[in-house]
Amino acid sequence: MVLGWVEVDNVWKYHIYGFVKTTLIVRDELYRRAKAQAALEGIPLGRLMEESLEHRIRKSQARLPLREWLKTLPRIPKDGLDDLKKIIDSPDFRKVDPEMWR
Repeated sequence: MVLGWVEVDNVWKYHIYGFVKTTLIVRDELYRRAKAQAALEGIPLGRLMEESLEHRIRKSQARLPLREWLKTLPRIPKDGLDDLKKIIDSPDFRKVDPEMWR
């Protein structure tokens, strides 16, 4: 258990941080790589996993929700939508032009 101060709604409050002990099912190969990485960094495996989880959660929280992201896309004019629909509905829409990818 760790005691510390945490900021909640612009007010610093004293907080008691608890720890949870749990069991994870991890592929053998991933476990060995993680254990080796932790040893290289000189930290316990649990700390490496904790840091990895924190990084992954922070990364996903940094993304905009889908609705907000869609609002950032440029608007397509009505006549542009009609043209786009014609292209998508055309029989060769899924055909790949190898020259385009060179």
